[in-house]
Amino acid sequence: MLHNIFRLSMLLISWATLLLYPKRAFKLFLPVTIFVTGLVCILLLLSRPYKLWEVSGGIGTRIFNDLCFTLGPFFVTNLWIFRLAYGNIWQYLGINLVIDYLLAFPITKFFKKINIYQLERLKPIYFFSMIYSFAIFAYGFQYYFQKSK
Repeated sequence: MLHNIFRLSMLLISWATLLLYPKRAFKLFLPVTIFVTGLVCILLLLSRPYKLWEVSGGIGTRIFNDLCFTLGPFFVTNLWIFRLAYGNIWQYLGINLVIDYLLAFPITKFFKKINIYQLERLKPIYFFSMIYSFAIFAYGFQYYFQKSK
């Protein structure tokens, strides 16, 4: 029960920050955020058969965990990063480097400690490499998407 409250809190707090987010920027960066969220959803679908990580609880808990994280902190953080750093690729890559590092190492270790999820076959360095490469793909997507308009 406590885990579900934690997961739901992550989702709600993330979306609450969007009250401060400009409407125009939301419309501008929503397509790229949906794109990169789709990439993460593919990774989530592959995680079960390839045993990349394990979520405590059954399939319902796993789905709830994945949705709360993906549609909460991940989705909203991508919007904020694009709002703050798009146009300066080095700043964008630097911010993503720090955030993805924090997610792959200390945050994953913390989530293992509180029994939310733990990496199995996927080592933290590979997890970091994958999510950082998603950031690079996302920047390219936004660049070409905006250029085509």
